[in-house]
Amino acid sequence: MATPTPGGKHPAAQAVATPPVSTPFSASNHPSHPAFSPHGPRSVVPSPQQVKKSPANSNTLYGYPGGNHPTNSSFGQGYDSPSAQLALSGNAGLDGLGLEGMGNLGTPMGGGVGAVLSGARADEDERRRKLGIVMDVLKANKGRLSEAGIERLARRVGLESLWEDHMGSGGSTRTLIIAGSALALDIDFANNVVKKVSLSFPESPEIVTRHTDKAGAILLRDLEFRPTESPLTKMLDRFAANLERLAQLDKLSVIPALNCHEAIAGIYESLEKLHLWEVERLKDVGEMVEKDGDEMERTAMCTKSGKPLMHTRDRLGLSLDYWQEKRRVGGKLGQKTWSIMVDCAPLPALGYLPIRVSENWISADIQKANPPAEDILLAPEHGPILDWLEPDNTLLPSADPPKADAMEGVEQATDQKYPEVMFVAKFDPPVIVPYALAAQIHHSMNAPMDMFQTTTFDGLMFPRGPDDKLDNDSRVISREVDVPIFTKDGGKTIHKHQPKLWIAKVDYGRILTELPFSHPRQLVEMLPALRQYVLLSTLLMKSFGPTSRPPSVETKTTNRKSKKAEFADFMARTSISDGDFVRYDVALFTQPILKLQVAFQFKGRDALVEFAIKLNGVVEVIGQNILDQKKTGDEGKAKQKTLTVADLGKILEITEDIGIWVEFVKRRLEA
Repeated sequence: MATPTPGGKHPAAQAVATPPVSTPFSASNHPSHPAFSPHGPRSVVPSPQQVKKSPANSNTLYGYPGGNHPTNSSFGQGYDSPSAQLALSGNAGLDGLGLEGMGNLGTPMGGGVGAVLSGARADEDERRRKLGIVMDVLKANKGRLSEAGIERLARRVGLESLWEDHMGSGGSTRTLIIAGSALALDIDFANNVVKKVSLSFPESPEIVTRHTDKAGAILLRDLEFRPTESPLTKMLDRFAANLERLAQLDKLSVIPALNCHEAIAGIYESLEKLHLWEVERLKDVGEMVEKDGDEMERTAMCTKSGKPLMHTRDRLGLSLDYWQEKRRVGGKLGQKTWSIMVDCAPLPALGYLPIRVSENWISADIQKANPPAEDILLAPEHGPILDWLEPDNTLLPSADPPKADAMEGVEQATDQKYPEVMFVAKFDPPVIVPYALAAQIHHSMNAPMDMFQTTTFDGLMFPRGPDDKLDNDSRVISREVDVPIFTKDGGKTIHKHQPKLWIAKVDYGRILTELPFSHPRQLVEMLPALRQYVLLSTLLMKSFGPTSRPPSVETKTTNRKSKKAEFADFMARTSISDGDFVRYDVALFTQPILKLQVAFQFKGRDALVEFAIKLNGVVEVIGQNILDQKKTGDEGKAKQKTLTVADLGKILEITEDIGIWVEFVKRRLEA
């Protein structure tokens, strides 16, 4: 990965002009001001520079004068009691009361003054604490849908707003204009009901503006009343989340040198070009020839470099989808999707690479024609060697004066600087991975990792309850779950299962929630490992997750054994009684490879199947005792036609449910 260096090929950006003191928003609290409208003629789209040239001020973000938390603001600076003044002014407060030095006299009065000071400090600390709680509650509450509520929300996130009234044949309407340095949002109201939402980015290129209609439709849905909603119940939470993201990107932009909306759209252009190329290549694969376009796109999304989408699932922004629930069954509405949201954030410190604005992160040919030997060794098995590019650095004009060079005694020009902005990948939903993989991903992103966090992998996936006993050697989780079984005639029955999960060896883990990155290549390279653990979590959650419950009837045992002894019995494939429940045991291993062992009753004996969960969510059977592969003749051929070892893994990939897999195998092989 190339480290940005000053003076690259990227042309120096021009300094942003400072707006005059008298701006259209100098009287923003007086809508009747004649110079308030930024529109001019109604046929002209308002430019945000007509509204406000500078980005949002962090001092007013979220409505707090000094920042986004009351402890950093001017709240609490005025005190209305002598005790508060004493608590915060020390000896000066005593001097003002003519009591200087009294606290050191060793007299009852001195002790009384000390007690007063101590009590005053305690009261003031408690007052600050309560004020902080109140402000946090107010910050979390985005308000209800109304004209005033949307206007307040816009100002809380640091955007400017003004009203325009219109008269027409259909009656009077009002338009709330929300503007920043690089965006303009018009919301039309009629009788306090939102009728239209128009989003524009007047100073952005076509790669940004082509997606504005889709973004505006999402914002309109956020503000529309559904049949079950009313002005008393409709909250602004969804609209607030999207507006806050727009405001964050607008605040970080330095127009015209840096446009964060353009930077994210540039990553989309490169990832979309890669995705379309991969879909075309799948058409030549034998098993995909007869598949439709949707299945090819889903296969590319879940096995290749993901599928980029702009403004989808009621969220504004770029998401890179890389996995979908029941991906082999077919795309259905409402299926859970795993994605990585691409966003921007302030650069926290040195060591992080700043943002670059480009739509050429990968070459037009996508694949390298003559890759060097080191690229061939590092390439994924049977995968193409992608021709990633390193765009020029994005540089901003610097306001610092030239500095003298101490070595040569000459002035060194510092008219350019790096943006104090970086790309951020947000995992939606977060992914639980072992510690070793988390360290590898952090290293690939050049991101530090807290080395002292010691949460276990199973503890993150299945948090221990207050009644759970701690055992450093192993852990057993017993649950009960209802499993739907579909019959040949289309009917449906419910079978009760009582599975047990055995954590064979304790491993530490991490939750991937948000990481900085500097190149989309880093996102693509981590996808195969993410899919591996997304499938694992899906398999385990179906049997042991929130939809399960504590077992109503425990398996009876004549002798109490330690967990080690019970696990030894499980590994030795001791009997598992069925009774009224379908019982099976699952052993989880994260090292040296990720695998699951499933044991259950089969034809009056103990069956054991061992699955390896590989990169990209591929399931492979590495051991089993339910299929006799040594038989020959007609009986052996019949069994091969019935079920093969490869089928055992493929069925688990299709069902994504260990309980359904057990039911299917028993029904097919016991018939």
